[in-house]
Amino acid sequence: MIQPLIAPLYRTHSAREVLAAFSDKPGISDYDAVRDRLKAANPTADFDKLWRKSLNDGVVAGTAFTPIGITSKFSPASLPAAAAALGDELEFIFRPDPCVYDGRFANNGWLQELAKPVTKLTWDNAALVSPKTAGTLGLTHNISSRGGEHGKIYSNVIDISLSNSKVTAAAWILPGQADGVIVLPLGYGRSQAGYTGTNKGFNAYMVRTSNALWHTAGGKITKTGDDYPLACTQYHFNMEGRKILASGTLEEYKKNPAFAHEDDEQPPKELSLYKEYSYPGYAWGMAIDLNSCNGCNACVVACQSENNIPVVGKEQVTRGREMHWIRIDRYYLAETDTNDPSSNVDSKKHLTDVLADPPTFFQPVPCQQCENAPCEQVCPVGATTHSAEGLNDMVYNRCIGTRYCSNNCPYKVRRFNFLRFQDWETPQLKLIRNPEVTIRSRGVMEKCTYCVQRINNVRIEAEKQNRPIRDGEIVTACEAACPSEAIVFGNANDPTTRVAKLKAQQRNYSILGELNSRPRTTYLAAVRNPNPELEKA
Repeated sequence: MIQPLIAPLYRTHSAREVLAAFSDKPGISDYDAVRDRLKAANPTADFDKLWRKSLNDGVVAGTAFTPIGITSKFSPASLPAAAAALGDELEFIFRPDPCVYDGRFANNGWLQELAKPVTKLTWDNAALVSPKTAGTLGLTHNISSRGGEHGKIYSNVIDISLSNSKVTAAAWILPGQADGVIVLPLGYGRSQAGYTGTNKGFNAYMVRTSNALWHTAGGKITKTGDDYPLACTQYHFNMEGRKILASGTLEEYKKNPAFAHEDDEQPPKELSLYKEYSYPGYAWGMAIDLNSCNGCNACVVACQSENNIPVVGKEQVTRGREMHWIRIDRYYLAETDTNDPSSNVDSKKHLTDVLADPPTFFQPVPCQQCENAPCEQVCPVGATTHSAEGLNDMVYNRCIGTRYCSNNCPYKVRRFNFLRFQDWETPQLKLIRNPEVTIRSRGVMEKCTYCVQRINNVRIEAEKQNRPIRDGEIVTACEAACPSEAIVFGNANDPTTRVAKLKAQQRNYSILGELNSRPRTTYLAAVRNPNPELEKA
Protein backbone atom coordinates (compact mmCIF):
# COMPACT_ATOMS: atom_id res chain seq x y z
CA MET A 1 0.00 0.00 0.00
CA ILE A 2 1.71 3.19 -1.22
CA GLN A 3 0.59 6.65 -0.21
CA PRO A 4 1.25 9.60 -2.54
CA LEU A 5 3.95 12.00 -1.38
CA ILE A 6 2.60 15.10 -3.14
CA ALA A 7 -0.67 16.31 -4.63
CA PRO A 8 -1.20 15.73 -8.38
CA LEU A 9 0.88 18.18 -10.41
CA TYR A 10 -1.46 18.24 -13.40
CA ARG A 11 -5.08 17.43 -14.18
CA THR A 12 -4.50 13.72 -14.63
CA HIS A 13 -6.26 10.54 -13.51
CA SER A 14 -4.77 7.38 -12.10
CA ALA A 15 -5.40 3.98 -13.66
CA ARG A 16 -7.73 3.16 -10.75
CA GLU A 17 -9.84 6.27 -11.37
CA VAL A 18 -10.13 5.43 -15.06
CA LEU A 19 -11.36 1.92 -14.23
CA ALA A 20 -13.81 3.30 -11.68
CA ALA A 21 -15.36 5.48 -14.41
CA PHE A 22 -16.68 2.30 -16.02
CA SER A 23 -17.94 0.81 -12.74
CA ASP A 24 -20.95 1.48 -10.55
CA LYS A 25 -18.89 4.02 -8.56
CA PRO A 26 -17.66 6.61 -11.09
CA GLY A 27 -15.67 9.44 -9.56
CA ILE A 28 -14.48 7.45 -6.53
CA SER A 29 -11.07 8.57 -5.25
CA ASP A 30 -8.03 6.32 -5.04
CA TYR A 31 -8.16 6.49 -1.26
CA ASP A 32 -11.78 5.33 -1.08
CA ALA A 33 -11.25 2.64 -3.71
CA VAL A 34 -8.31 1.09 -1.85
CA ARG A 35 -10.06 1.35 1.53
CA ASP A 36 -13.33 -0.15 0.22
CA ARG A 37 -11.46 -3.03 -1.41
CA LEU A 38 -9.62 -3.84 1.81
CA LYS A 39 -12.83 -3.53 3.87
CA ALA A 40 -14.68 -5.92 1.55
CA ALA A 41 -11.91 -8.48 2.02
CA ASN A 42 -11.78 -7.93 5.82
CA PRO A 43 -15.32 -7.18 7.10
CA THR A 44 -14.32 -6.98 10.76
CA ALA A 45 -15.48 -4.67 13.52
CA ASP A 46 -11.91 -3.56 14.10
CA PHE A 47 -11.28 -2.58 10.47
CA ASP A 48 -10.05 0.93 11.31
CA LYS A 49 -7.17 -0.56 13.30
CA LEU A 50 -6.26 -2.86 10.38
CA TRP A 51 -6.43 0.09 7.99
CA ARG A 52 -4.10 2.26 10.08
CA LYS A 53 -1.61 -0.59 10.58
CA SER A 54 -1.60 -1.41 6.85
CA LEU A 55 -0.97 2.23 5.95
CA ASN A 56 1.87 2.37 8.45
CA ASP A 57 3.48 -0.90 7.31
CA GLY A 58 2.83 -0.45 3.60
CA VAL A 59 1.52 -4.03 3.32
CA VAL A 60 -1.55 -5.87 4.53
CA ALA A 61 -0.51 -8.49 7.06
CA GLY A 62 -1.27 -12.10 6.23
CA THR A 63 -1.94 -11.55 2.51
CA ALA A 64 1.22 -13.08 1.04
CA PHE A 65 0.65 -15.75 -1.60
CA THR A 66 1.54 -19.30 -0.69
CA PRO A 67 4.94 -20.17 -2.19
CA ILE A 68 4.77 -22.58 -5.11
CA GLY A 69 7.56 -25.09 -5.67
CA ILE A 70 8.58 -25.51 -9.30
CA THR A 71 11.34 -27.36 -11.13
CA SER A 72 12.88 -25.98 -14.30
CA LYS A 73 13.00 -28.34 -17.25
CA PHE A 74 15.56 -26.12 -18.99
CA SER A 75 19.12 -27.33 -19.18
CA PRO A 76 21.95 -25.17 -20.56
CA ALA A 77 23.49 -28.34 -21.96
CA SER A 78 20.53 -28.64 -24.34
CA LEU A 79 21.56 -25.48 -26.19
CA PRO A 80 24.08 -25.69 -29.03
CA ALA A 81 27.48 -24.50 -27.94
CA ALA A 82 28.53 -21.00 -28.92
CA ALA A 83 30.94 -20.85 -31.79
CA ALA A 84 34.54 -20.73 -30.65
CA ALA A 85 37.06 -18.39 -32.22
CA LEU A 86 39.46 -20.45 -34.31
CA GLY A 87 42.25 -19.48 -36.67
CA ASP A 88 41.69 -16.19 -38.45
CA GLU A 89 37.97 -15.96 -37.65
CA LEU A 90 36.76 -12.71 -36.22
CA GLU A 91 35.45 -12.76 -32.68
CA PHE A 92 32.41 -10.68 -31.76
CA ILE A 93 31.75 -9.48 -28.22
CA PHE A 94 28.48 -7.91 -27.07
CA ARG A 95 28.73 -5.36 -24.29
CA PRO A 96 26.29 -2.92 -22.63
CA ASP A 97 26.88 0.64 -23.71
CA PRO A 98 28.69 2.70 -21.02
CA CYS A 99 26.00 5.41 -21.20
CA VAL A 100 22.60 3.96 -22.14
CA TYR A 101 23.42 0.44 -20.84
CA ASP A 102 21.22 -2.17 -22.56
CA GLY A 103 18.91 0.49 -24.01
CA ARG A 104 16.79 1.21 -20.93
CA PHE A 105 18.28 4.74 -20.77
CA ALA A 106 18.12 5.43 -24.51
CA ASN A 107 15.54 8.20 -24.06
CA ASN A 108 17.68 10.09 -21.53
CA GLY A 109 19.21 13.14 -23.24
CA TRP A 110 21.84 13.61 -20.53
CA LEU A 111 23.21 10.12 -21.16
CA GLN A 112 22.91 10.31 -24.95
CA GLU A 113 25.04 13.47 -25.00
CA LEU A 114 27.51 12.12 -22.45
CA ALA A 115 30.78 11.31 -24.23
CA LYS A 116 31.68 7.65 -23.80
CA PRO A 117 34.79 7.23 -21.63
CA VAL A 118 37.27 5.95 -24.23
CA THR A 119 35.80 6.59 -27.68
CA LYS A 120 34.35 10.02 -26.70
CA LEU A 121 31.39 9.34 -29.01
CA THR A 122 27.95 10.83 -28.31
CA TRP A 123 24.47 10.09 -29.68
CA ASP A 124 25.65 6.88 -31.40
CA ASN A 125 27.30 3.55 -30.89
CA ALA A 126 29.81 2.00 -33.28
CA ALA A 127 31.46 -1.35 -33.92
CA LEU A 128 34.85 -1.13 -32.19
CA VAL A 129 37.91 -2.54 -33.98
CA SER A 130 41.64 -2.41 -33.28
CA PRO A 131 44.00 -0.40 -35.49
CA LYS A 132 45.61 -3.58 -36.88
CA THR A 133 42.26 -5.21 -37.67
CA ALA A 134 41.09 -1.94 -39.22
CA GLY A 135 44.15 -1.98 -41.48
CA THR A 136 43.40 -5.57 -42.51
CA LEU A 137 39.77 -4.73 -43.29
CA GLY A 138 40.64 -1.41 -44.95
CA LEU A 139 38.69 0.68 -42.43
CA THR A 140 39.55 4.32 -41.82
CA HIS A 141 38.30 7.52 -40.23
CA ASN A 142 38.02 10.69 -42.25
CA ILE A 143 38.20 14.07 -40.56
CA SER A 144 39.50 16.43 -43.22
CA SER A 145 38.76 15.74 -46.88
CA ARG A 146 35.00 16.05 -46.43
CA GLY A 147 35.14 19.14 -44.31
CA GLY A 148 34.48 17.53 -40.93
CA GLU A 149 33.76 20.37 -38.51
CA HIS A 150 35.26 20.05 -35.02
CA GLY A 151 33.73 16.77 -33.84
CA LYS A 152 32.19 15.42 -37.03
CA ILE A 153 34.13 12.24 -37.83
CA TYR A 154 33.24 10.30 -40.96
CA SER A 155 33.65 6.58 -40.32
CA ASN A 156 33.38 3.71 -42.75
CA VAL A 157 30.04 1.86 -42.72
CA ILE A 158 30.22 -1.94 -42.54
CA ASP A 159 27.77 -4.82 -42.88
CA ILE A 160 28.12 -7.32 -40.05
CA SER A 161 26.87 -10.78 -41.06
CA LEU A 162 26.53 -12.95 -37.99
CA SER A 163 24.23 -15.68 -36.68
CA ASN A 164 22.29 -15.87 -39.97
CA SER A 165 21.41 -12.21 -39.67
CA LYS A 166 22.92 -8.90 -40.65
CA VAL A 167 23.23 -5.40 -39.21
CA THR A 168 24.79 -2.27 -40.67
CA ALA A 169 26.99 -0.14 -38.40
CA ALA A 170 29.69 2.50 -38.41
CA ALA A 171 33.15 1.24 -37.49
CA TRP A 172 35.31 2.99 -34.89
CA ILE A 173 39.05 2.33 -34.63
CA LEU A 174 40.09 2.03 -31.00
CA PRO A 175 43.68 1.61 -29.77
CA GLY A 176 43.81 -0.94 -26.98
CA GLN A 177 41.19 -3.13 -28.61
CA ALA A 178 42.31 -6.76 -29.07
CA ASP A 179 43.20 -7.68 -32.65
CA GLY A 180 40.64 -9.82 -34.43
CA VAL A 181 37.90 -8.84 -31.95
CA ILE A 182 34.89 -6.67 -32.81
CA VAL A 183 32.95 -5.16 -29.89
CA LEU A 184 29.26 -4.51 -30.58
CA PRO A 185 27.78 -2.13 -27.95
CA LEU A 186 24.15 -2.82 -27.06
CA GLY A 187 21.34 -0.36 -26.31
CA TYR A 188 21.05 1.55 -29.59
CA GLY A 189 19.11 1.22 -32.84
CA ARG A 190 15.74 1.31 -31.07
CA SER A 191 12.78 2.12 -33.32
CA GLN A 192 10.44 3.19 -30.49
CA ALA A 193 12.30 4.73 -27.58
CA GLY A 194 10.77 8.16 -27.24
CA TYR A 195 11.70 11.50 -28.76
CA THR A 196 15.35 11.31 -27.68
CA GLY A 197 16.21 7.64 -28.10
CA THR A 198 14.51 6.62 -31.34
CA ASN A 199 16.66 5.69 -34.35
CA LYS A 200 20.02 6.38 -32.74
CA GLY A 201 22.97 4.16 -33.66
CA PHE A 202 22.72 0.52 -34.75
CA ASN A 203 20.90 -2.40 -33.17
CA ALA A 204 23.45 -5.03 -32.10
CA TYR A 205 20.60 -7.23 -30.83
CA MET A 206 19.87 -8.07 -34.49
CA VAL A 207 22.87 -10.42 -34.58
CA ARG A 208 22.75 -11.62 -30.97
CA THR A 209 21.34 -15.07 -30.19
CA SER A 210 20.31 -16.75 -26.95
CA ASN A 211 23.11 -19.31 -27.18
CA ALA A 212 25.78 -16.65 -27.69
CA LEU A 213 24.71 -13.75 -25.52
CA TRP A 214 28.14 -12.23 -24.97
CA HIS A 215 30.61 -13.86 -27.34
CA THR A 216 30.57 -15.57 -30.69
CA ALA A 217 32.74 -16.02 -33.78
CA GLY A 218 32.60 -16.86 -37.43
CA GLY A 219 30.93 -13.70 -38.68
CA LYS A 220 31.86 -11.61 -41.67
CA ILE A 221 32.46 -7.89 -42.14
CA THR A 222 31.97 -6.14 -45.46
CA LYS A 223 32.62 -2.48 -46.25
CA THR A 224 29.61 -0.84 -47.88
CA GLY A 225 31.54 2.03 -49.40
CA ASP A 226 29.54 4.59 -47.42
CA ASP A 227 30.64 6.87 -44.59
CA TYR A 228 28.64 7.83 -41.53
CA PRO A 229 29.13 11.01 -39.46
CA LEU A 230 29.81 10.35 -35.78
CA ALA A 231 29.87 13.03 -33.07
CA CYS A 232 33.16 12.77 -31.18
CA THR A 233 34.13 15.32 -28.51
CA GLN A 234 37.81 14.37 -28.26
CA TYR A 235 38.89 17.19 -30.59
CA HIS A 236 36.89 19.87 -28.83
CA PHE A 237 38.82 22.39 -26.76
CA ASN A 238 42.21 20.84 -27.57
CA MET A 239 45.28 21.90 -25.58
CA GLU A 240 47.84 19.52 -27.14
CA GLY A 241 51.48 20.32 -27.69
CA ARG A 242 52.06 21.70 -24.21
CA LYS A 243 52.36 20.32 -20.70
CA ILE A 244 48.89 19.08 -19.86
CA LEU A 245 48.96 15.61 -18.33
CA ALA A 246 51.95 14.51 -16.26
CA SER A 247 52.54 10.77 -15.83
CA GLY A 248 55.33 8.39 -14.93
CA THR A 249 56.05 4.95 -13.53
CA LEU A 250 56.56 4.12 -9.88
CA GLU A 251 60.29 3.64 -10.53
CA GLU A 252 60.50 7.10 -12.08
CA TYR A 253 58.63 8.54 -9.13
CA LYS A 254 61.01 6.90 -6.65
CA LYS A 255 64.01 8.32 -8.51
CA ASN A 256 62.48 11.77 -8.86
CA PRO A 257 59.35 12.49 -6.77
CA ALA A 258 59.12 15.91 -8.45
CA PHE A 259 59.00 14.49 -11.99
CA ALA A 260 55.77 16.40 -12.61
CA HIS A 261 57.80 19.63 -12.44
CA GLU A 262 60.54 18.67 -14.88
CA ASP A 263 60.99 21.42 -17.48
CA ASP A 264 58.59 23.49 -15.40
CA GLU A 265 58.63 26.91 -16.99
CA GLN A 266 56.21 28.59 -14.60
CA PRO A 267 57.47 32.16 -14.11
CA PRO A 268 57.74 33.72 -10.66
CA LYS A 269 54.63 35.38 -9.24
CA GLU A 270 56.14 38.84 -9.24
CA LEU A 271 56.59 38.81 -13.03
CA SER A 272 53.01 39.70 -13.82
CA LEU A 273 50.97 42.64 -15.04
CA TYR A 274 47.94 41.32 -13.16
CA LYS A 275 46.67 42.68 -9.89
CA GLU A 276 47.77 40.59 -6.91
CA TYR A 277 44.78 39.45 -4.84
CA SER A 278 44.87 38.82 -1.12
CA TYR A 279 42.55 36.41 0.65
CA PRO A 280 42.37 37.06 4.40
CA GLY A 281 39.52 34.56 4.74
CA TYR A 282 38.78 31.69 2.40
CA ALA A 283 40.51 30.92 -0.89
CA TRP A 284 38.64 28.10 -2.59
CA GLY A 285 40.64 25.56 -4.56
CA MET A 286 40.41 22.09 -6.04
CA ALA A 287 42.85 19.20 -6.48
CA ILE A 288 42.23 16.31 -8.89
CA ASP A 289 44.19 13.07 -8.50
CA LEU A 290 44.85 11.60 -11.96
CA ASN A 291 45.84 8.33 -10.28
CA SER A 292 42.26 7.87 -9.10
CA CYS A 293 40.23 9.15 -12.07
CA ASN A 294 38.88 6.29 -14.19
CA GLY A 295 36.94 8.41 -16.67
CA CYS A 296 33.52 7.20 -15.54
CA ASN A 297 31.79 10.55 -16.36
CA ALA A 298 29.83 10.68 -13.09
CA CYS A 299 31.14 14.20 -12.43
CA VAL A 300 29.97 15.39 -15.86
CA VAL A 301 26.36 14.29 -15.31
CA ALA A 302 26.35 15.52 -11.70
CA CYS A 303 27.46 18.95 -12.88
CA GLN A 304 24.83 18.95 -15.62
CA SER A 305 22.11 18.14 -13.11
CA GLU A 306 23.30 20.61 -10.49
CA ASN A 307 23.76 23.56 -12.84
CA ASN A 308 20.82 23.21 -15.24
CA ILE A 309 23.07 22.56 -18.24
CA PRO A 310 21.06 21.97 -21.44
CA VAL A 311 21.28 19.15 -23.97
CA VAL A 312 22.10 20.48 -27.45
CA GLY A 313 21.78 17.43 -29.75
CA LYS A 314 24.10 15.59 -32.13
CA GLU A 315 24.31 18.27 -34.82
CA GLN A 316 25.44 20.91 -32.33
CA VAL A 317 27.93 18.49 -30.71
CA THR A 318 29.56 17.92 -34.11
CA ARG A 319 30.08 21.69 -34.25
CA GLY A 320 31.80 21.72 -30.86
CA ARG A 321 28.89 23.27 -29.00
CA GLU A 322 28.13 20.84 -26.17
CA MET A 323 27.55 22.73 -22.94
CA HIS A 324 29.17 20.52 -20.27
CA TRP A 325 30.96 22.67 -17.68
CA ILE A 326 33.41 19.87 -16.89
CA ARG A 327 34.83 17.57 -19.50
CA ILE A 328 37.02 14.47 -19.24
CA ASP A 329 39.87 14.42 -21.74
CA ARG A 330 41.24 11.03 -22.71
CA TYR A 331 44.93 10.63 -23.53
CA TYR A 332 47.02 7.74 -24.83
CA LEU A 333 50.67 7.23 -23.99
CA ALA A 334 52.02 6.22 -27.39
CA GLU A 335 55.51 5.85 -28.79
CA THR A 336 54.44 7.10 -32.21
CA ASP A 337 52.17 9.91 -33.23
CA THR A 338 48.99 9.20 -35.17
CA ASN A 339 46.21 10.97 -37.00
CA ASP A 340 43.73 8.63 -35.39
CA PRO A 341 40.58 10.57 -34.43
CA SER A 342 40.55 8.76 -31.11
CA SER A 343 44.05 10.02 -30.31
CA ASN A 344 45.17 13.43 -29.17
CA VAL A 345 48.32 13.68 -31.26
CA ASP A 346 48.56 14.98 -34.83
CA SER A 347 50.79 13.27 -37.36
CA LYS A 348 50.79 11.80 -40.85
CA LYS A 349 51.41 8.27 -39.61
CA HIS A 350 48.93 5.48 -40.25
CA LEU A 351 46.47 4.21 -37.65
CA THR A 352 48.26 0.88 -37.35
CA ASP A 353 51.35 2.68 -36.03
CA VAL A 354 49.61 3.20 -32.69
CA LEU A 355 50.69 0.98 -29.83
CA ALA A 356 48.49 -2.10 -29.70
CA ASP A 357 47.60 -1.51 -26.06
CA PRO A 358 48.63 2.04 -25.08
CA PRO A 359 48.29 3.18 -21.46
CA THR A 360 45.19 5.36 -21.23
CA PHE A 361 44.72 8.37 -18.96
CA PHE A 362 41.70 10.50 -18.08
CA GLN A 363 41.81 14.12 -17.02
CA PRO A 364 38.74 16.05 -15.76
CA VAL A 365 38.92 19.70 -16.84
CA PRO A 366 36.57 22.22 -15.16
CA CYS A 367 37.18 25.98 -15.05
CA GLN A 368 40.67 26.40 -13.58
CA GLN A 369 39.62 29.48 -11.54
CA CYS A 370 42.84 31.32 -12.41
CA GLU A 371 44.44 33.89 -10.15
CA ASN A 372 45.69 35.77 -13.22
CA ALA A 373 42.54 35.05 -15.18
CA PRO A 374 42.92 35.87 -18.90
CA CYS A 375 39.14 35.92 -19.29
CA GLU A 376 38.61 38.74 -16.80
CA GLN A 377 40.92 41.16 -18.59
CA VAL A 378 39.08 41.14 -21.91
CA CYS A 379 35.41 41.27 -20.91
CA PRO A 380 34.15 44.72 -21.98
CA VAL A 381 31.18 44.69 -19.57
CA GLY A 382 32.69 43.09 -16.46
CA ALA A 383 30.53 39.98 -16.74
CA THR A 384 33.37 37.78 -15.51
CA THR A 385 34.97 39.08 -12.33
CA HIS A 386 37.23 38.00 -9.47
CA SER A 387 35.49 37.34 -6.16
CA ALA A 388 36.88 38.07 -2.71
CA GLU A 389 37.40 34.32 -2.22
CA GLY A 390 39.14 33.69 -5.52
CA LEU A 391 36.32 32.51 -7.76
CA ASN A 392 36.07 33.64 -11.38
CA ASP A 393 32.43 34.63 -11.13
CA MET A 394 29.98 35.01 -14.03
CA VAL A 395 27.32 37.73 -13.90
CA TYR A 396 24.96 36.38 -16.52
CA ASN A 397 22.73 39.42 -16.88
CA ARG A 398 25.76 41.54 -17.82
CA CYS A 399 27.00 39.18 -20.54
CA ILE A 400 26.45 40.46 -24.08
CA GLY A 401 28.00 37.46 -25.84
CA THR A 402 31.22 38.89 -27.25
CA ARG A 403 32.98 35.57 -26.49
CA TYR A 404 36.25 37.43 -25.91
CA CYS A 405 36.63 35.51 -22.64
CA SER A 406 36.34 32.16 -24.40
CA ASN A 407 38.87 33.16 -27.05
CA ASN A 408 41.28 34.27 -24.33
CA CYS A 409 40.89 31.14 -22.16
CA PRO A 410 43.82 28.74 -22.75
CA TYR A 411 41.93 25.89 -21.08
CA LYS A 412 38.81 26.19 -23.27
CA VAL A 413 36.41 25.67 -20.37
CA ARG A 414 33.82 28.33 -21.24
CA ARG A 415 30.57 27.45 -23.00
CA PHE A 416 28.45 29.73 -25.14
CA ASN A 417 24.71 29.47 -25.77
CA PHE A 418 24.74 29.74 -29.55
CA LEU A 419 21.05 28.87 -29.75
CA ARG A 420 18.09 28.71 -27.39
CA PHE A 421 19.04 25.32 -26.00
CA GLN A 422 16.72 25.46 -23.00
CA ASP A 423 13.08 24.38 -23.29
CA TRP A 424 11.06 27.00 -21.40
CA GLU A 425 7.58 25.73 -22.27
CA THR A 426 7.41 22.06 -21.18
CA PRO A 427 6.22 22.19 -17.54
CA GLN A 428 7.63 18.75 -16.64
CA LEU A 429 11.17 20.00 -17.30
CA LYS A 430 10.84 22.43 -14.42
CA LEU A 431 10.98 19.43 -12.08
CA ILE A 432 14.51 18.44 -13.16
CA ARG A 433 16.02 21.90 -12.73
CA ASN A 434 17.86 23.13 -9.67
CA PRO A 435 15.95 26.20 -8.41
CA GLU A 436 19.14 27.62 -6.85
CA VAL A 437 20.85 28.03 -10.23
CA THR A 438 19.72 30.43 -12.96
CA ILE A 439 18.55 29.21 -16.38
CA ARG A 440 20.72 30.72 -19.11
CA SER A 441 19.48 31.53 -22.59
CA ARG A 442 20.84 32.38 -26.01
CA GLY A 443 23.84 34.71 -26.20
CA VAL A 444 25.19 34.07 -22.69
CA MET A 445 28.60 32.66 -21.77
CA GLU A 446 28.71 30.19 -18.88
CA LYS A 447 31.20 27.99 -17.05
CA CYS A 448 32.03 26.11 -13.83
CA THR A 449 31.66 28.18 -10.64
CA TYR A 450 32.86 25.60 -8.07
CA CYS A 451 29.12 25.26 -7.30
CA VAL A 452 28.96 28.73 -5.78
CA GLN A 453 25.36 28.09 -4.67
CA ARG A 454 26.60 25.26 -2.44
CA ILE A 455 29.36 27.48 -1.07
CA ASN A 456 26.83 30.16 -0.16
CA ASN A 457 24.38 27.71 1.42
CA VAL A 458 27.08 26.40 3.76
CA ARG A 459 28.35 29.91 4.44
CA ILE A 460 24.88 31.05 5.56
CA GLU A 461 24.53 28.09 7.94
CA ALA A 462 28.02 28.69 9.37
CA GLU A 463 27.31 32.39 9.93
CA LYS A 464 24.03 31.56 11.67
CA GLN A 465 26.02 29.38 14.06
CA ASN A 466 28.81 31.99 14.35
CA ARG A 467 31.56 29.59 13.32
CA PRO A 468 33.99 29.14 10.40
CA ILE A 469 33.21 26.77 7.52
CA ARG A 470 34.60 23.33 8.32
CA ASP A 471 36.83 21.38 5.96
CA GLY A 472 34.74 19.01 3.84
CA GLU A 473 31.51 20.83 4.68
CA ILE A 474 31.24 22.22 1.14
CA VAL A 475 31.06 19.42 -1.41
CA THR A 476 30.82 20.38 -5.07
CA ALA A 477 28.55 18.35 -7.34
CA CYS A 478 31.47 16.75 -9.19
CA GLU A 479 33.22 15.89 -5.92
CA ALA A 480 30.05 14.38 -4.46
CA ALA A 481 29.49 12.12 -7.47
CA CYS A 482 33.08 10.92 -7.95
CA PRO A 483 33.15 7.21 -6.93
CA SER A 484 36.95 7.13 -6.68
CA GLU A 485 37.19 10.39 -4.67
CA ALA A 486 39.59 11.82 -7.25
CA ILE A 487 38.21 15.35 -6.79
CA VAL A 488 38.81 17.26 -3.55
CA PHE A 489 37.54 20.80 -2.88
CA GLY A 490 38.19 23.11 0.02
CA ASN A 491 39.93 26.14 1.48
CA ALA A 492 43.45 26.31 0.09
CA ASN A 493 44.32 29.06 2.60
CA ASP A 494 44.18 26.61 5.51
CA PRO A 495 47.19 24.22 5.46
CA THR A 496 45.25 21.65 7.52
CA THR A 497 42.55 21.08 4.88
CA ARG A 498 42.57 18.06 2.57
CA VAL A 499 42.93 20.19 -0.55
CA ALA A 500 45.88 22.15 0.89
CA LYS A 501 47.67 18.92 1.82
CA LEU A 502 47.18 17.56 -1.70
CA LYS A 503 48.46 20.79 -3.23
CA ALA A 504 51.56 20.51 -1.02
CA GLN A 505 52.50 17.15 -2.54
CA GLN A 506 55.32 16.94 -5.07
CA ARG A 507 52.96 15.32 -7.58
CA ASN A 508 50.83 18.47 -7.64
CA TYR A 509 51.14 20.58 -10.79
CA SER A 510 49.18 23.09 -12.89
CA ILE A 511 48.04 22.69 -16.48
CA LEU A 512 49.91 25.12 -18.76
CA GLY A 513 51.71 26.58 -15.77
CA GLU A 514 54.13 28.36 -18.09
CA LEU A 515 51.35 30.81 -18.99
CA ASN A 516 51.42 32.21 -15.42
CA SER A 517 47.63 32.13 -15.18
CA ARG A 518 48.12 30.44 -11.77
CA PRO A 519 45.05 28.19 -11.78
CA ARG A 520 43.47 27.26 -8.45
CA THR A 521 42.45 23.89 -9.89
CA THR A 522 45.56 21.71 -9.85
CA TYR A 523 46.35 18.06 -10.56
CA LEU A 524 48.29 15.26 -8.96
CA ALA A 525 50.39 13.51 -11.62
CA ALA A 526 49.52 9.93 -12.55
CA VAL A 527 51.96 7.27 -11.35
CA ARG A 528 51.73 3.88 -13.06
CA ASN A 529 52.97 0.65 -11.48
CA PRO A 530 52.71 -1.94 -14.26
CA ASN A 531 53.54 -5.59 -13.67
CA PRO A 532 56.58 -6.25 -15.89
CA GLU A 533 55.55 -9.88 -16.42
CA LEU A 534 52.13 -8.83 -17.70
CA GLU A 535 53.65 -6.15 -19.91
CA LYS A 536 56.01 -8.74 -21.42
CA ALA A 537 53.08 -11.06 -22.14
